[in-house]
Amino acid sequence: MAAIFTIGLAVYYYLFLRRPAKNGAVLAVLLWLIFFLLGISGSFIALLDFPKTPFAPNYLSSLVLLLAVVISITGFLRFRASDLKVLFGRIRGQRVLENILIISQFYSIAFFLPFAIDSLTGDPNANRLMLSDKMEVLGSFGMFNTLAGLFSQLFTVSLVLAALRLGPNKEQGRAPRRAIILLFASFSYVIYILAYVGRDGLVFWGMNAAMVFIMFRHHFEARDKRIIYAASIFLIALLALPFIAITAARFFDLDQGGFLSILNYFGSQISNFSDYYTIERPMTFGLQNFPLFYGLGCDVIGATCPMFLDFKEVVFNEYLRQGKEPWLFATFVSDFAADFGYVGALLVVVVFSLLSHKACFRKQGGEQLTLARLLIILFLFNIPYWGVFYFKLGIANSSILINLAFILIVMLAQRVRLRVYR
Repeated sequence: MAAIFTIGLAVYYYLFLRRPAKNGAVLAVLLWLIFFLLGISGSFIALLDFPKTPFAPNYLSSLVLLLAVVISITGFLRFRASDLKVLFGRIRGQRVLENILIISQFYSIAFFLPFAIDSLTGDPNANRLMLSDKMEVLGSFGMFNTLAGLFSQLFTVSLVLAALRLGPNKEQGRAPRRAIILLFASFSYVIYILAYVGRDGLVFWGMNAAMVFIMFRHHFEARDKRIIYAASIFLIALLALPFIAITAARFFDLDQGGFLSILNYFGSQISNFSDYYTIERPMTFGLQNFPLFYGLGCDVIGATCPMFLDFKEVVFNEYLRQGKEPWLFATFVSDFAADFGYVGALLVVVVFSLLSHKACFRKQGGEQLTLARLLIILFLFNIPYWGVFYFKLGIANSSILINLAFILIVMLAQRVRLRVYR
């Protein structure tokens, strides 16, 4: 199955992505690459016959997943890294936006750091098993906890603004010290997830840091790129330590050991997608992955709607009855299918791709790229990019709201007559 998926992506690259790649379609290439690597990892896992599954391979599922992925990639074919040049030194209210992020995200770091340290003290797996107690403690802080969590969700914006502070000269907004401060502020997301004994913050921060660098790398001076390369080696080693510590504590005592568990983290999605495609999945019509918007819709029409927690046990038991755990990574497409079925998931992906195409497309001589539009593009991009694991925003619908709210603030800052802070 993984081999079919990988070969299909290779054919797509040759037929449709090869020329845009030469013209700077970096987001489409990056999204293709992450799923291509998933296919290679999945093929390797298949050769090892790991993990064991009671279901026969469903080859049609590979084609469905392939179709959804290439539709998603196609939505970003129009984005060009060269368009980013117009942003350097030309963002109205840039310093104000940066100060908002720096203050709020350093507050988030200060709030969650003691809990993150506690998560890595002793046995991380035992700490994870006691997560409900920690969540109760964090919840007792009320809005202080809520705001700290929301602020950390803006880490991608901090990374983008940090990159924009590495222009070639002062007239184009160059301010390396502010870039470093914004980089440290973006770590608030890593600290936030570690506070809950999670590994995903390390992974998603690293993915987005790589994404921002790949987008902007041709706009950086050679000296800055050398510094970034050196810093990246240090950061990779630093971030790998808590990731390995948590993984080792959770999985090294199992039969497959730590290495296969790490490999399983990035590679089992295609096999899991096949298994989920094989069983009868109860549809939850948005209740599972869009609970916040499901509730808002019910409030608008004045209906009394259930919460997913009311049905979670029933839904999960239906999966378990058929021999499949419902909480395994199987890509964002599988999560959409859990809510809307596979036809519905493909329709959602098509709509998503059209929105992405609209955000990326610019007619010859049309409106130049703005910071707000770039943030919209990256917000959309993160859905399939992070979705190589699962639909991340389904776990944190509040992240959708805080990011869209900040993008609205950026749009207003671009329209009102404020001093251009550099």
